Amino acid sequence: MLGLAGVAVAMAFLVTGCETRREWLTKSRIRNVERGLLRAIYLKGQQPEKLNLETRMQFYRVPGAGVAVMDRNRLEWARGYGVRDIHLREPVTQATIFQAGALSQAVAAAAALEMAGRGRLDLEADLGPRLRELRVALPGGVPAGPLALRGILTHADGLAPVSLPGYAAGQKVPSLADLFRDGGPFTAAADPASGEAGFVALQLLLESAAGTPFPSLARTAVLDPLGMKDSTFEAPLPESRALDAASGHGRDGKPVDGKWLTYPAAAASGLWTTPSDLVLFAAGVLDTAMGRGGKVLTPALARSMLTPMAGNRGFGFAVDGAGQDVRFHLEGRTAGFTATLVAYPYKGQGVAVLTNSDNGFLLTEEILRSVSAAYEWPDWKPRERPLFRLDPSIYRQYVGRYQVTPDYALDVAYEDYYLVIRPTGQAPTRFYVENQTFFFSIDPYVRIQFVSDDKGRVTGLVLWQQDFKQEAKKVG
Repeated sequence: MLGLAGVAVAMAFLVTGCETRREWLTKSRIRNVERGLLRAIYLKGQQPEKLNLETRMQFYRVPGAGVAVMDRNRLEWARGYGVRDIHLREPVTQATIFQAGALSQAVAAAAALEMAGRGRLDLEADLGPRLRELRVALPGGVPAGPLALRGILTHADGLAPVSLPGYAAGQKVPSLADLFRDGGPFTAAADPASGEAGFVALQLLLESAAGTPFPSLARTAVLDPLGMKDSTFEAPLPESRALDAASGHGRDGKPVDGKWLTYPAAAASGLWTTPSDLVLFAAGVLDTAMGRGGKVLTPALARSMLTPMAGNRGFGFAVDGAGQDVRFHLEGRTAGFTATLVAYPYKGQGVAVLTNSDNGFLLTEEILRSVSAAYEWPDWKPRERPLFRLDPSIYRQYVGRYQVTPDYALDVAYEDYYLVIRPTGQAPTRFYVENQTFFFSIDPYVRIQFVSDDKGRVTGLVLWQQDFKQEAKKVG
């Protein structure tokens, strides 16, 4: 028989064994994610090819990326990849901060709900009179009907879907109050669901109610309670924080002038953060929603962030899927940066991916497929595409040169059952048949549509790569 000492040794061995197994599982998952990136599509009869993360970063010209994964509602692992700046070559670490774009709105929503939970704001009250008192010149004006906090937080406020520009280094960054007394330099938002006008109004209302600037308000209400120590809404970014910041990069791989732009609408697009902090934010909302303590919100208010109320929008997040596979998510971008956060409440799992490139979403989608495979998620699976062969006369009508700019053209040739497109100064790419006017390439995944006039003559083409669109005129 084992004495007490023997039992203690045996128990210690079991605990150590459990910890070792979990560590082994995490290392295995990291390895599978890093070596298991997947393209969007593969051809019928083939198998999806697993790709290396750093190789795909080079392919897409993404200098740096950060990834953090949540399991059992806790941060399981986080890593940085590549460099913060293509010229300085300093490595991305877990402490490197990136701009998060529209993910700022989820944190701002939590700050607003925290104030509502304390009775400082009313979700249903008409905010229009207060905005008129503040002389806020929103695009199209303040709606004549009620403008409630509930509508702002779900992008169902009836305001024009617009965005604010960022300001380069050396440019004076105006205050929101000064900016909107003159109507603001608004531009149409690329995605109406991420329009910033409502969150501009929200920031002014929160600052008025709290009597403190939004960056301080957000830190006290959300960032500090959830342990998001590396995150900030400060603008311009203080010199001490700039030492940890990644530089933004364009589609061509070149850095943004001045490294990054400053966005005065902090609640709409001003958050600097890390993937780990975003996971802590998601975990904090989930824990509270499930009744496991609330550092910021009441359980009911936390659940409102994860419940569709206007289309698929909850208070701050988009919500999709059904049953045990429901997920909440949000994407954001600023000049030179992309940000993505996804979480599955019933699985207690999620992932945050931040990049310092306008090409970042191309890489992020492949990372999401890799994480999905490693953690057995139902979404982000590569799609199988069949091969078709058209009559040769159809291919031949598309052959020729398509002018994008005076210095950039696409030369289209025909071989066997596919087209070959050679952009100026780049390697040729095969495009396979989707239907008689649409073709697609595999790597990278690009779709093109040929355009004809009313006499059936091909006049041009349109190219799509995610949210990037390019048009070209047939010139020969």
